[in-house]
Amino acid sequence: KCLIGAKGSTMNYDLVVLCHPKDYVKLEFCINSCLEFFNPKPEGIYIVSPDRVESDGLIHVHDDEAIAIKKGDINYRRPNWIYQQFIKLCQDFTKNDHYLCVDSDLIFNRAINLFDEEKPKFFISDRDQKHDPYFHFMEKAYGLSRQVDFTFINDFMMLDKTICRKIVPDVNEFLDFCNDNVSDDCLLSEFELYGNYVTKHHPHVYNIQKTKTQLNGKMANQPWSKEEINNLVKINSEKDIDLFTIHSWT
Repeated sequence: KCLIGAKGSTMNYDLVVLCHPKDYVKLEFCINSCLEFFNPKPEGIYIVSPDRVESDGLIHVHDDEAIAIKKGDINYRRPNWIYQQFIKLCQDFTKNDHYLCVDSDLIFNRAINLFDEEKPKFFISDRDQKHDPYFHFMEKAYGLSRQVDFTFINDFMMLDKTICRKIVPDVNEFLDFCNDNVSDDCLLSEFELYGNYVTKHHPHVYNIQKTKTQLNGKMANQPWSKEEINNLVKINSEKDIDLFTIHSWT
């Protein structure tokens, strides 16, 4: 049998963590939880951030050099948000075709099997949402309607470069389309786009697993301390949750 993205073992993958300066204090907790709970472990760990992260075993990618376009090329009023989605869909710095994108304000709480019989999994959050602007974008860009009755938006997703290249064959053309069409009524959601595209065009490539998430957050002007995060890790270790967030809202 042949799986899309086969390069050596289909279960080889890299970990990609995009990190904003407000989340630097959370990064070690995020990475440590990935290394503790992921099965299998990632081959490479890539940190995409504006400042160099010095740590054994981590590969730093400057966010301005992650892909062929720059944040300043994006016209929409929230360029940072759109740009990080472009990185997830268009990156080519990982060694493996499979790469797991994980938000840096996310901590895993128990074992996560990322593959099922060598198929990667979509992890489906227990926080459902249906944001129409995301589906307007999919329809306008790809003639793609919503394929499922749940959201693909989660705090982490396994992507495959070979599928991403079909979705975005040319990053500059995709940028032009977004600059001409993205608005508050027509918005890019990389995870909704990828999940619905795969469901329609490659329906047998992924399996699905539901996840239980605990939400935590506070305003960014009240930064998280390592002690607070450590305490939360300890408190949650006995709870029936797969992962929890430590958001800093702006």
